[in-house]
Amino acid sequence: MSELDQPGKQLLALLVERLPKAIPEKPETFITYKDAHDRLGLSLQGQTYGLSLKHQGLVSLADWTAAKGLPAITGLIVSGDDRMPGQGYFNLFGRTEDDFAWWADQIQKSKTYDWSPFLPLAKQPPTPIAPDAVKPPERVEPRIYRVLRDTQMALRVKALHNHECQVCGTTITLPDGRRYAEAHHIQPLGAPHNGPDVAGNLICLCPNHHAEFDYGVRPLRVDTLRQVPGHQVAELYVTYHNDLIYKPRRQ
Repeated sequence: MSELDQPGKQLLALLVERLPKAIPEKPETFITYKDAHDRLGLSLQGQTYGLSLKHQGLVSLADWTAAKGLPAITGLIVSGDDRMPGQGYFNLFGRTEDDFAWWADQIQKSKTYDWSPFLPLAKQPPTPIAPDAVKPPERVEPRIYRVLRDTQMALRVKALHNHECQVCGTTITLPDGRRYAEAHHIQPLGAPHNGPDVAGNLICLCPNHHAEFDYGVRPLRVDTLRQVPGHQVAELYVTYHNDLIYKPRRQ
């Protein structure tokens, strides 16, 4: 496949427009089949949104990226129910549905790839800045960006708690009616903590309490958390947080 058809180009343009807002490890920042369908003004014709979109650009775009060896940008389109792309997305690239690391990597690569030559109206490159016009960057306080691998496990934990914070019970209702909460890994993922992505290491939190636990503002006690059947926090991760993450305020 050498050329991308017009429906595929229109869908690509929509996804490229969405990329700046997309956080690779947070599928709730992606676009749903319905949103993509509606924003493109496509006809549903008695089909589901996913099936309709497949026939109107999604399959051609996915096949084109695979044939060209380009980042799998179609993973940016997810179901509104489980925030996952269709099984065909993983199958096309020879991946299993639980390969979340590959999926996130493809979105990250899509964010840095220059798609402009393939868009309906390619933008001209910016005018170079003369060397003598470049000013040294100002020194600013460094900030740490927290990466959350919002896997199926994290999605499941949030669903079990109906997206309500286990500390305060609050949730955020989005304009489309969905409820929003965040999944927190008690023993953080990645170096130097290397915590596991398992249910016992996860709690469902509102953004405020998530930040407090991230920065070690408060200790964690299992007996004060709101509990639901099917999810049990493990004491060893709580101990890890209290011993190594929590920083008591100096008097």
